[in-house]
Amino acid sequence: MDIRGADADKRDVASVIFSFFEAGKNKDLAALGRFHSAHGSFSKFDENPPYTRQNSQDAFVHEQAAFANISDYEYSIDDLRIDMLGSVAVATFYLAYRGMFVNDYSFEGSPVSSRARVTMVLSRSENGWQIVHEHLSRFPDWPSGGGESLK
Repeated sequence: MDIRGADADKRDVASVIFSFFEAGKNKDLAALGRFHSAHGSFSKFDENPPYTRQNSQDAFVHEQAAFANISDYEYSIDDLRIDMLGSVAVATFYLAYRGMFVNDYSFEGSPVSSRARVTMVLSRSENGWQIVHEHLSRFPDWPSGGGESLK
């Protein structure tokens, strides 16, 4: 998506999406929860455990743990499409990421990577655009583990 040519709402939605992943990359873990809508109106299905539906509190805990334990995190968002439905935006894209999962107890690390199909639904609120739903699913033919390229 060429964000420069998009309308203001699409640019704002894209900014929220990129800011979310940047917060994780920069270990701004406290900020992660601010991207989610209020507790009762948020849901998430993830490509990683738990595979059950998460509310905002559950997702916040799992996202903090994931970003806290990964070093050298890199990501790319490809083929971002944002469809506007009034005060709701549906964003679909491909997310590739890699890094080193660090086990602080054993001082060991193991490479991790994934390429996932992502849907994020965002809603405009008095606090700006917030994520109301996320769904990530790994490409079936993407090898698990690490070391693969982001493209």
